[in-house]
Amino acid sequence: MSKFLFVVPPFFGHLSPTLSIGAGLIARGHEVTWLGIVPVDEAHLPEGGVFMVPEAALKGHRAEIERILKRQDDGPSLSQPEVMKLALEETYVPIARMMMPGLEQFMDEWQPDVVVNDCITFAGALAAYKKGIPCATTTPVPPDVMGDTAGNAPKIFEWLQKLIRDLQHSVGIEEEGVFIHSRKLNIVFTSAAFAGFGNPEPHMQFVGPVQGRPNHSPFDWERLSGATTPKIFVSLGTLLVDIRKEFFTRLIEAFRDEPVTIIAATDPAVLEEWPDNFIVQGFVPQAALMPHMDAVICHGGFNTVNDTFMNGLPMLITPIAYDHFHTASLIEKAGCGLKIRYRRMRAADMRNAVWRLLKEPRFREAAAAVRETFMAAGGSARAIELLENFVMEATPKLMDA
Repeated sequence: MSKFLFVVPPFFGHLSPTLSIGAGLIARGHEVTWLGIVPVDEAHLPEGGVFMVPEAALKGHRAEIERILKRQDDGPSLSQPEVMKLALEETYVPIARMMMPGLEQFMDEWQPDVVVNDCITFAGALAAYKKGIPCATTTPVPPDVMGDTAGNAPKIFEWLQKLIRDLQHSVGIEEEGVFIHSRKLNIVFTSAAFAGFGNPEPHMQFVGPVQGRPNHSPFDWERLSGATTPKIFVSLGTLLVDIRKEFFTRLIEAFRDEPVTIIAATDPAVLEEWPDNFIVQGFVPQAALMPHMDAVICHGGFNTVNDTFMNGLPMLITPIAYDHFHTASLIEKAGCGLKIRYRRMRAADMRNAVWRLLKEPRFREAAAAVRETFMAAGGSARAIELLENFVMEATPKLMDA
């Protein structure tokens, strides 16, 4: 059996799909460890999995890590170029630099057979390259968020290349090339059809959404089953804390007097009072809830997007920052939802959009078509098969173990 090391960022949306894959690998007898820079509640980990934080190596960086995490809340107020700078220059690159010492030390001690780095967690791929360990990448967001910068935005492309080269040189990689992602295997958690990839490169493997991570969050199922009106799930993911009061105040204005039931995944303390037709809970069993929903409102977090369309539901997407706008364009192109930009979001517009989603069959039909492409992509079983084949091809000696 093999030892898989998942290197992940401090953002649960990127960690979540790797937990599903890790659960499957553990069930097949492999050893699986995750390494990140902030702890994860053990309740999220599959039985037998280990989450490692190299505390000694990160001790001097705790204030910087907290600053970076808090800085993410500034995304909604930034322009697109400013968001790009925040993501790459102020988040991904400094996190990679901070991770490298502790990560390399752990790799020397644990000796993984393969490193699986999340697409924004550059340290995983860089450490694997330095140590000659096979590396795969996981991509839980649309893989072409930035588009063809080399052809369409050469100045941005040059800035990106310099940023990556400087990072690689700073961690001891002098060779020419870009090593922050695997060019052998990149597992993408959507379908090629939905992402708009007609002819992907061989290393880009679109497996669709993956499922299987534990989620034992309690929920008032009795209250939900008693609701007789259309049920709308609403989520802003785990980031974007500062805008929640404004967002959910607007949501209440739109739906407090409407014959719908709103399931809001947010801390109830965000507001002092919630209408009777709102069920509010900080952590919810999202995958289990989705089959009971009639529509979804979200900002574009890709795990929620995937859960929505895996259940053939229409979506109102309110893009705020980062990859949300690209995801919104994919949803509009597929015809399975509507978009209202967060900055332009008015209660009447939200209300009208949701009723359109509920009443016009074409949105559900398009969502069902996306679901078919997701199902055909293979999901968790396909992702696990790809990783097992990858590690065997990269390290043939393991076949005799």
